[in-house]
Amino acid sequence: MYKYSLFFVFLLATAVSYGQKLKALYEYLPSPMATFREEVYFQDGTKTSVRDSLPQPKPKATSNGDDEELSGSMSVTLDMGKIYRNIVIQKNDATQLLETRSLKGSNYLVNDELPPLAWNTNFTDVDTLGKHICHKATAIYRGTTLVAYYTNDIPIPAGPYKFGGLPGLIVMLYNEGANPHYWLLKEIEYPYTGDVPVNEKYINTLPKLSLENYIKKEDLETEERMRMMMSKMPMMEGVTVERKKVRGSVEQVYEWEKN
Repeated sequence: MYKYSLFFVFLLATAVSYGQKLKALYEYLPSPMATFREEVYFQDGTKTSVRDSLPQPKPKATSNGDDEELSGSMSVTLDMGKIYRNIVIQKNDATQLLETRSLKGSNYLVNDELPPLAWNTNFTDVDTLGKHICHKATAIYRGTTLVAYYTNDIPIPAGPYKFGGLPGLIVMLYNEGANPHYWLLKEIEYPYTGDVPVNEKYINTLPKLSLENYIKKEDLETEERMRMMMSKMPMMEGVTVERKKVRGSVEQVYEWEKN
């Protein structure tokens, strides 16, 4: 009887958490010199991430307030109304998600068959980040190792970008490697009473591509830029420059590239 009671409480807590609406604001730091604003919304099992695409210089720093969750030492703010936004929509923990991306001035709706994240939560590490007690988790993801700190204080299985699926909200996440990318939680509205600022009707009118086709187009454009840059460099006799493909994102190796 006791086991059945615990199971019922767990189901009730899960139903309540999925029923609550959440808005979380993250700082996304792909390098020490730039910070992007990323808003994450969670409602009825659907997570929507909205990230500004271009950074702008931040106004002069003021003293830190206690209302900030976490803050990077170098940051820039963004004008939401004038620049393109990267949007990721993932419904009910499905492996398939939709993402808006831009290439050569054109916007696309990209379909990503996301590989399942097998989180390892078997850690005793406990840290206080901002106002939250956080637990460590790791996962292998597209050629890199993710390290996440999540809080049970907010039982929502969400996080920034394409990441989530932990017992609580992700407070900090980064990937290990020479070029780590960081996501830091800044603000939370839970429960959130507003709307998700995404026009899905417009998004669905965009030209559609699979992630594989989009990445191949992007790689060709990158290669062309590299060739143009190398052609302008002075040639040195007997010297061969070998270039290794390193992507400027948290995704380094995709599934079709492993074959």
